[in-house]
Parts: sequence; C-alpha cells; structure tokens
Amino acid sequence: MFAAISLQAQSLADFARQERERQAHLKPTQVITGSGSGATAAPSAQPVLPKTGEDQKKPAADPVKEYNDQVQKLRAKIQTLRDEETATQLQINELNNQVYAPVVDQAAKDQALTMATAAQQKLSDIRKELDVSTKELQALEAQGPPKVSK
Repeated sequence: MFAAISLQAQSLADFARQERERQAHLKPTQVITGSGSGATAAPSAQPVLPKTGEDQKKPAADPVKEYNDQVQKLRAKIQTLRDEETATQLQINELNNQVYAPVVDQAAKDQALTMATAAQQKLSDIRKELDVSTKELQALEAQGPPKVSK
C-alpha cells in the first residue's frame, strides 16, 4: 500500500512538472490592452504599434492609480505618526521616571519636568495630526476609487 501511494505521489509530481514546462512554452493567444476593469482583449495577431509623438507627450492620468497612491501615502503617514506617538510616549515615561526617581537633585528634576511638558505638547500635536489623517483616510476609503468610463 505504501508503495502504491509513493508511486502515485511521484506521478503527481511528474505531472505537475510537465504541466509547468508545457505552460512555459505556450505563447499567449490574447494581448490585454488598457488597465482597470475596462481592459479589453485583442488578438495577438494584431501588431502593437508604438505610440505616436502626440501620445508620448503626456500620458493620461489614471484616476484609480492616483486614488491608490493617495490611500497608500495616507496609510504610510498614519503608520509613521503611530510610530512617532509610541516613541514620544516612551520618552515621556522615561522623563517621568527621572522626575519621580527616589534620589534626584532639584535641577535634574526641573529639567526633566520641562522636557516632559514639551514632550506632552508634541504628543498632543501628533495625536491631532493622526486623528485628522485617519479621518481623511476613512473618508477617502468610504468614497472609493473613481469610476473609469471609456
């Protein structure tokens, strides 16, 4: 029984390898032109002509690509702000530890308090910007990508 399973597994592996080789040697029968949901298929027998001078001057702006880029930039900004928020919170914790240390001189305590106050203000600003960016991303995602009409 084990030998039968082993032979069947080998034949399946051989079949998969042969299928990959067969597909690698196939030539596509259609060329997909355009992008997005409005893409059209054209037979490969039609030659693909290079763009003329007027077509090369200014590529058409893809609104879906612009939308995706904008969403990606907002997500990256939000992640950066979250990282900055965490780093600032850790800095505040460290400064609070310095302020409330069992043995600390008054000058070091005052300096740590001043720095902690500045860090608290920075944290507040980061959180406001994070809130605005998050709401902007949510509104953009709720709106969805623009519809492409051809």
